[in-house]
Amino acid sequence: MITIAGVKVANPADVKIGRFDLTKSNRTASGKMAMEIIRAGVRRVDVSWSYLPDDQLKQILDVLAANKPFFSFRYLDAGGYKTMTAYAGDIITGLWHEINGIRYWKEVSIAFIEQ
Repeated sequence: MITIAGVKVANPADVKIGRFDLTKSNRTASGKMAMEIIRAGVRRVDVSWSYLPDDQLKQILDVLAANKPFFSFRYLDAGGYKTMTAYAGDIITGLWHEINGIRYWKEVSIAFIEQ
């Protein structure tokens, strides 16, 4: 369901898609807000995994490291799959524990932000 730089990664537990406008704003001498839309409809996709085995987390981190700063990112959106050129924002991981010698990471999340 998710590919990073053409590499299919583990299916996420959750995907949240945000859309926002890039703006340039300031206040005039009278205190009124002035705003210019620089670019409309920029996407941010927050992807999270509940319990991710160590080797799958390492695969994701290795792909991100090898393709900095920008890479293709493919995900499911309204109307079908979308691809965008993105960079990785915050990468947050919480260590859970080992099961049968395999380390699992709890609540892994990565923000993918459109270039």
